[in-house]
Amino acid sequence: MKKIIALVLISMLFATAAQAATWPEGRSAARPYEGTTEVGLTTTMGYILLHPRANVMPASSFCDTLTIYLPREDIKLAQGTARLYRGKEEIASFDFTDPTHTHLRKLTEAELERLMWGGGVCVEMFLDVSLTIGEDYYVLMDEGCFTTTDETLKSLAITNPEAWKIAVTGDFGVNGLFYAAPVEEGQRPVASIQHNVGDEIHFDLLMGGDAKTAVVYSDNDSVAFDARTFEESGAVTGVVTQNDLRWGVVFLNENGEPVGVVRLGD
Repeated sequence: MKKIIALVLISMLFATAAQAATWPEGRSAARPYEGTTEVGLTTTMGYILLHPRANVMPASSFCDTLTIYLPREDIKLAQGTARLYRGKEEIASFDFTDPTHTHLRKLTEAELERLMWGGGVCVEMFLDVSLTIGEDYYVLMDEGCFTTTDETLKSLAITNPEAWKIAVTGDFGVNGLFYAAPVEEGQRPVASIQHNVGDEIHFDLLMGGDAKTAVVYSDNDSVAFDARTFEESGAVTGVVTQNDLRWGVVFLNENGEPVGVVRLGD
């Protein structure tokens, strides 16, 4: 039996390795897609994808993370700040020396498959309060928020509000999600990206389109809500019951069939 299990594990290992993303012939980090111009990665950061991005790749139904995708892997975080605006109002900022709000990681195999890349990394910026469907946002960013690992190249500054316009679209979804420590009645809760057992969960549920019912679910009962089924838009409040937070909201049509899901938690 042990030999059989070992053989199965070895087979799975080789199967996984065989499926690992590789660059197709003629493409590379310097030329990630057919039809693009090959660039010199010793003189430029190369190709960058911003997400979400209005009119190009908007988020759908929910967004609490801003992401910069690069097809190269010799990247590290450095110093600088990115700022998120709604109109002229700055509503969030991301210090690239703050690991609770900024993170760099290699792309997963699933991400590489979707992007059709053979390798790459993403820079993630985590919001304390998630964005709102239908609102207009944009990002400005200092030069040098990330660099090549040898520090010979710096990321460019974003100074034009038109360069990274952000949008979240959808007829239904989750708006303004945040976690906060309990407060006395009449006091305003303070949003935090970190959450502990006993903290409150706040969000605005948006219903519309094909979504007739929304159901809050949890794989491990790590959240508690007075009600878990909703048929109308409105404010929703819950409580964190476990640190291993795994939960979400599934949206159903009039026949009880899923039309969308927002996965939340860690």
